[in-house]
Amino acid sequence: MAFFGRKKKTSGKKVSSASIITPGTVIKGEIRCEGNILLNGEFEGAIISQAEVVVGKSGRVKGEIQSAKLLVSGEFHGNFTGEVIDIMPYGKVYGDVKVNNIVIEPNAVFEGETKIVSGRVERQDISDVHIVKPKKLGY
Repeated sequence: MAFFGRKKKTSGKKVSSASIITPGTVIKGEIRCEGNILLNGEFEGAIISQAEVVVGKSGRVKGEIQSAKLLVSGEFHGNFTGEVIDIMPYGKVYGDVKVNNIVIEPNAVFEGETKIVSGRVERQDISDVHIVKPKKLGY
């Protein structure tokens, strides 16, 4: 009922939302956003996020990811640039990572090269993201 309850007043803070790709969804292309992304479907392409990208247990991602944090419970094939990667139990990562910190939980799989850097990892700027208001469909 939390989703359908009364609207709560905000204290003027910017509320960050999450983008969710559900199981059974297949997407090819590029995602650029400021918020978190949860991938439980299949994605092929590039993801650039200022926040956290989560590849869920049923998630399969192939491509490049740039974000502050990457958490993998499913499968990721590609390269990651960010501050932290956390490969959860039974999560699989195949590719190269450039990070400040890497966490590989027991029973996780990591195949690739790791470059640990100190300081802030440079990611691509997403300031050129333009949100277009969707057109209303006449049903």
